[in-house]
Amino acid sequence: MMRFISLLGTALLFPVYGQATTYDVADLTQLNVICSSASGFTIENDGTTYSCSGKIELPVGHAIISSLPTARITLKSHAGMTFEGNNKIGSSDKPIDLTAPAAAIKVLNQDANNIDDYRAKHSVIFGNLKASYPMSIKNLLLEGKIDLIGSALTVTGQYNSIIGDIVTHSTTKLTNTNVCGNVESNGHLFKMDTSNSLTKHYVVGDIVAHSTLELNGVTAYGTVQSKGASATIGGAVYDTDTSVKYFQTLNFLADTELCGDVLKLPTVPGFSQIINGSPQRYCGIGLSSCDYASDVCPITAEDIPVCSMLPPTEDDFDLVVTPAEDMALMCGDELPQFTVTTTNNGEVTSAQVLASLSDPDLFTLEMVEGKQKIDDSNFISKDDGTLVVKVESNDIDAISLDSNYTLSFTIVDDMKKAQTVQFMFTPYMFEAYAEDLSSLDEIHVIAGKSKTVNTRLLACAATGEQVIATNYDGTPQVTHPLIKPVGGSEGNFSYSAEFKDGLSSHGLITNESGLFSVRLSDTFECTGFQECPDEGSVKVEGTFDVKSRPWTLAICDGSTALASGTSESGPGFIAAGEHFSLTVKPIVWQSGGSLTKEVNTENYCSADITHNFMLEDAPAASIVLSSKQKTPTETASQTKKLLESTLSLTRSHTESENSQYTFSDLYWEEVGSLKIKAKLDSQYLDMTVNTGYRNVGRFYAKYFKAREAKWTYPTKQDFIYMNQPFERVSYDVVALNAKKEDIQNYVYFNASLREHFHLGELSNYVNRFIPPAANSVEWNLVGDASIGTFTIEKASGNPNCDNSPCWEKDETDGNYPDGPFNKDSNSTKSKIGLAFVEEVDEIDFYDDLHILKQQPDIRFGRLNFKDVGGNQGMTIKVPLDVEVWQDGRFVTHFEDSATTANGQHHTRTPIWSNSPADNTLLSGEGTMLAGRTYDIVASQVDSAREQVRFHLDLSSAGNNLPWLKYNWDKSDADEDNPPTVVTFGIHRGNDRIIYRGEPNFIGMN
Repeated sequence: MMRFISLLGTALLFPVYGQATTYDVADLTQLNVICSSASGFTIENDGTTYSCSGKIELPVGHAIISSLPTARITLKSHAGMTFEGNNKIGSSDKPIDLTAPAAAIKVLNQDANNIDDYRAKHSVIFGNLKASYPMSIKNLLLEGKIDLIGSALTVTGQYNSIIGDIVTHSTTKLTNTNVCGNVESNGHLFKMDTSNSLTKHYVVGDIVAHSTLELNGVTAYGTVQSKGASATIGGAVYDTDTSVKYFQTLNFLADTELCGDVLKLPTVPGFSQIINGSPQRYCGIGLSSCDYASDVCPITAEDIPVCSMLPPTEDDFDLVVTPAEDMALMCGDELPQFTVTTTNNGEVTSAQVLASLSDPDLFTLEMVEGKQKIDDSNFISKDDGTLVVKVESNDIDAISLDSNYTLSFTIVDDMKKAQTVQFMFTPYMFEAYAEDLSSLDEIHVIAGKSKTVNTRLLACAATGEQVIATNYDGTPQVTHPLIKPVGGSEGNFSYSAEFKDGLSSHGLITNESGLFSVRLSDTFECTGFQECPDEGSVKVEGTFDVKSRPWTLAICDGSTALASGTSESGPGFIAAGEHFSLTVKPIVWQSGGSLTKEVNTENYCSADITHNFMLEDAPAASIVLSSKQKTPTETASQTKKLLESTLSLTRSHTESENSQYTFSDLYWEEVGSLKIKAKLDSQYLDMTVNTGYRNVGRFYAKYFKAREAKWTYPTKQDFIYMNQPFERVSYDVVALNAKKEDIQNYVYFNASLREHFHLGELSNYVNRFIPPAANSVEWNLVGDASIGTFTIEKASGNPNCDNSPCWEKDETDGNYPDGPFNKDSNSTKSKIGLAFVEEVDEIDFYDDLHILKQQPDIRFGRLNFKDVGGNQGMTIKVPLDVEVWQDGRFVTHFEDSATTANGQHHTRTPIWSNSPADNTLLSGEGTMLAGRTYDIVASQVDSAREQVRFHLDLSSAGNNLPWLKYNWDKSDADEDNPPTVVTFGIHRGNDRIIYRGEPNFIGMN
């Protein structure tokens, strides 16, 4: 018999490829090799389907993977697909679906003669299979659904595992197949059987057949429903409620078991519904009673198997028998009794055991505990591997006292696995006893911890009663050979029993694990007791077993030192989703430790190790890692993401290296900290090894991307001028793990441990946009994503580019003027995005997703006066334009109807005048209308002929429009207020003087 387990390394997951070629979907040139069409693959509109108009053929040993960021890819062929054998397609995190809408899919492999042969003769596919024509599969491990629209499905070979639903519309035949998923056959036949299989086969899920149904040699964990004319069931069907539903004829083969009711499907009145055969009926799984059966189901929910993407493995049965020797006082009530524990591949299991007595005429074996006694020498252990038998004498007078008799136990499924023990009947014996004075055959200890053992010398009094020989004072010789594991160390075993009045109470200690047999022997003055020889002295012996276990399993550093940071404090460990490793060591007792509670092993990685635990012949055990979220506490009870591994979270006790067990390729997809636990999957020599744990963290976010940005422009503007502060800029940041997936826990991190992001220009304009840090940051959970909203506010007093977010003009000797930026498709593009000054843990960006999708509309602007003139004493309108740089020149900015200027904020410089310096002034306030205002006017106090240059004050003390200054005079690098020349005194008629630069010289305004 073979058994399916999931404890093997990844080396067993993949077929042996030899010089295999791996085709990456991301590389079309490479992928086109397997498409028979000259045009190769084309990518359909959905961006995830790669279509081949020809046939897809994958040679023996070759593989297909996807390194694309897309989580799932589909390969489609219009002429069919053939996988020649030993192939691997996709992976658990990047599955590749296979679709043949108008052709067949074939997965070919050679026949496998045995388990080892199978490893090189099977294929692995992560992805769904869908076809409209026949689909034939042989020796396949599939994690995905099968959807066959219009033709037959045939699954053959020595072992197949399908983790996913199966839906077919024609004949369906599954041989030597495990299915974890629901099966629905809409064709005329659904048949599932076994033939020369490598292991037992099962379906975990419901089966629905719309026509003929045949199950033979298969165990179904779910409901089997026959909607057709006939159904034949042989094997077992286990369900919590209804095992079988049938429509017409239901046939049960011999030795069929059912847990759950059998129900008829509705039919027309008078339609006959027939059941042939008598299956063994039980109540549904977990039910203590029911009205259709008298017995409870022989399995529990824990017995339901789990499909795996690993190939099957050979059975490896073993047994441990304790004690190795047992003695019974001929006048006592206790009989020799032995406990057998049966295992398979390190896990306790029910097994048939053959027990052989050296003198079967003198003794009879009785089962004290077990599943079944087949006959006087054949027994079946319970599901937890336990079998207890005691030896009863057929004739006490025929037994030779103080003679060793033997009893051998053998696993029937593996006759090489056997153990022989001894027993005797005696009138005198040393015996260990408990506090309640009952006899003890075995003492349970923790390696490295002393335990007081109470022993006594028993004898048969002349009256035939069992008594303590109080006349014995002495120190017997003690031996303590190691019984299991063979070849192990005794670990400085120490025990010396000194007796007073027939009793002893002394400490016993060993620094190793395993099964020891302690024998005490001495001579005893037996006068007055039964069976005492004439010389009055007799040799007396006694034995008891010592079962020693490791104290706990210490979790220690792997490739990276384990840190203990949390979401609140402490150091960071690694990014969520990144792989790490750790080691586990079985260690001896440490002072001050707990006998039963979980142990924080952070400080125990230098403790002594129980090396016997790791030997091949040691008691079977498997170390299992599990975890709980430690921090953040807000989500600890709801989280579904915990410690995972691409390999396994389990190690057999034989898989040690360098005196430790290495667990590699571990990862956690969330952030925070974990309480990682290491425990044994079963008891160790009937004892529970303390669970060891380690708080590991901080797992932190690795990638960040910008999600949304909002640029708040000044009132009535949908653009911004260079050097003009934004009212507000807000931007959302999404925290991701190393797999670029959303994480939920980041919002609950202490604010000091969350990364802080600035904005910056990340192309050629680095110095043009350097806003201050965000004034406020708020993290929220949006769906499954942790999103931080950062907001930069305009300074409340004297806002400028030093204290507020704004895009600065270049130096006047640089690209001055330039722009616009992001105005339209012809504009220069900025690259404003996330930036950081320092990291708390780690910050990485990818695919430019840290660049804001919403870039601001930025324009180089200036205010430009027109030079004007008029009659002296006249009030003259001075046109003021707002202009922007566009296509290499300044143009009126027709989109500005918001900028307001007041003429009273000005300076004046007379060019030619005989009047006082303050005779002229600007006044009036104007708001732009389509880029121009006429509301600013020049006037005189006293009428006179003069020419004056005015500058409109744009400083913060004036109009507070410094961003609309311009380097007008070019005499230095500074920007200037906009100038205008106003001429008073333009005459008509015979006037001959016309001042240069008088646009209004004809008197019109």
